[in-house]
Amino acid sequence: MIATLTHILALMLARGQGQLWSRLELPVPAKSPVKLFIQTASDPMDPPIKSPKRFGEDKVQWEFPWISAAYGHIDGDPSNSDNRFRIFSQEQKGGKSAMVARMLLRLWDMNVERLRLGHNPEFHRGLVDVYLCYGGKAGGEQLFDQEFEPDPKNPGKTIAWKANTIYIYDLPSFTDPVEMAREVAHEYGHATWAPIGGFQQPEEWANGYLAEKVFLRWMRDAIARGDLTPDDAMGATKEGLDKWLAVNFDPLMLKAAQQLPTPALLSDKSEAGMNAFLGLALYIETLFPDRVFKRSMELCGLEAKGYPESILLAADEPDEVTLKVPDKYFGHLIWLPVGKGKVTGAKIIKFDPSGWVQVEVRNAPITIKNHRG
Repeated sequence: MIATLTHILALMLARGQGQLWSRLELPVPAKSPVKLFIQTASDPMDPPIKSPKRFGEDKVQWEFPWISAAYGHIDGDPSNSDNRFRIFSQEQKGGKSAMVARMLLRLWDMNVERLRLGHNPEFHRGLVDVYLCYGGKAGGEQLFDQEFEPDPKNPGKTIAWKANTIYIYDLPSFTDPVEMAREVAHEYGHATWAPIGGFQQPEEWANGYLAEKVFLRWMRDAIARGDLTPDDAMGATKEGLDKWLAVNFDPLMLKAAQQLPTPALLSDKSEAGMNAFLGLALYIETLFPDRVFKRSMELCGLEAKGYPESILLAADEPDEVTLKVPDKYFGHLIWLPVGKGKVTGAKIIKFDPSGWVQVEVRNAPITIKNHRG
């Protein structure tokens, strides 16, 4: 019955029916083909939704009486439903559901616009379901799970759906704007980005840590341009994000720029190995167009030790690419994935048989031209 109610609610929201729902439309650029909006229930659901995850020794499903739904409509896209997220909360209306929904819609839009990455339709209607919990240890968790609903064609039987779920625990402690933004970005990275890992510390998969850093940098830049506001980032300001990135993004990227990446370096299962992978991925995301960064992740496979080779393959696909080298690297030595291509705009210091080249950055654009034929 609960799952049936969920389905009915989703259909009502999609059709915009009824006066029990408040609607918030998010601003987008005038010519954008995307429309983003949030619908929030004015009253609790009776009965409440139950989480797919079961908690404690008794395997109890927690109940969530409040719902918001977040929609991303793309003009001319006839694929899956516009409903991208459902946010279930144990908190009264006026809590954090709308904040989380708003940031997730912005992240979904960035995924689609920059990486051509949507939600996997293999999971229940292409949805990512978020559960905001009063209990649990402060932090978050992303799980691929199962949910069930009655089969309309076979009374008494159920249909099992794969579910892509995010849990955020201990809502009373979920108050710091930058930390809230980081947590949401981290778990959404687990839900949508390529799983590259094989680590033992700090966790097995690196996509959460990578996504949080990239997403927060993108959001910081968008706020600085005036395209977004702190309301789109759980209240995090440009100044707050600047401080966080200075500690958690810049040092990793600088270290990666200055050392030759090797499979041995990225085979380390400890936090040091994950940081080497993260720094390298942040470096590639910063230097190269989004399509090359995305392609490097797709080609890597599940283990980070293959990432240097996948970067070379991805960088070789365009005939020519101009790198976005930060000004602070001018006059310094950095390593570039060149393969059989040719570098212009920098002084070559050293070649490595792996296909990486050490260069001295000068005050000129650096271009890699790939040989064809």
